Amino acid sequence: MFILIFITTILAGCQKEQKNLYKTTELKQGYPEILKPLEKSLPFKIQSHSLLESNNDSIDIYLGTLKQGKQSGNWFALASNNKIKQFSTFDFRQNSENEKENDVDINFNNSTNRASLRIKEFDTIENRINYAWINQSTLADSVKISVIEKPLLKGKTFPKIGLTNMAKEKINLDNFKEQIIVINWWAVWCEPCRKEIPGLNRLVSKYSNKNVKFISITDDSLDKVSRFLEQNDFQYDITFITENGRKLFGNSYPKNIVLARNRTITYYTEGGNETKWQEIDKHLTELNTEE
Repeated sequence: MFILIFITTILAGCQKEQKNLYKTTELKQGYPEILKPLEKSLPFKIQSHSLLESNNDSIDIYLGTLKQGKQSGNWFALASNNKIKQFSTFDFRQNSENEKENDVDINFNNSTNRASLRIKEFDTIENRINYAWINQSTLADSVKISVIEKPLLKGKTFPKIGLTNMAKEKINLDNFKEQIIVINWWAVWCEPCRKEIPGLNRLVSKYSNKNVKFISITDDSLDKVSRFLEQNDFQYDITFITENGRKLFGNSYPKNIVLARNRTITYYTEGGNETKWQEIDKHLTELNTEE
């Protein structure tokens, strides 16, 4: 009995420690002082803000809400030495079944550095945010700054990455040198990813007789993807990334990327919706896929 109680106590302690990785912060009304110089130039009004507890003396990270006309949204900012290094808006989608959908990547220093957090709750009624920092794909007690040696930026050469297909065979993007490559970074649990798949399938159909290769990349398991495909049609070539490779893409989904024949990134976008395929379609037309 003593041993059983002892083990139960240890497990309870581990569970409690895991829960404590989530922090709660209060949303305050209005602009933080550091954003005051941007107030007149922003096309929307900041409603609230909060400085997150990062346990890092060199950077400050803020989250908040905004309003543009009748539309509400969210924003984040990263500051270093009292100067804003990154400011961006993002969509927060509440999904009680999957907190990972609310992961946010904050890229700065020309996208060579990244900080990531998971938002568990963004409660504008109670004016609070529940969040935790992410180190690679696991939760952490403090912010972890990742170094991205070859960031995904328009105009840069897409780096070599390790991929395998559904048959666990290695896939080398260099084997498609004569083709334009369209990449979709996605996850089974990601609702925006799911929403854009029917449109992405339309792209595959439209360019079936042209020199375009459509490749999806995920860090989900083969079992999860197989179960998803039993109920859903995704016509991209399905591939899986190695743990080292996933650092390139980060913790936010989906991302859509187009590579020219020389492997230069000509299109890069984050976030997905039902009409994303139209934007990609327009870009492919501009690249002259008939060549």
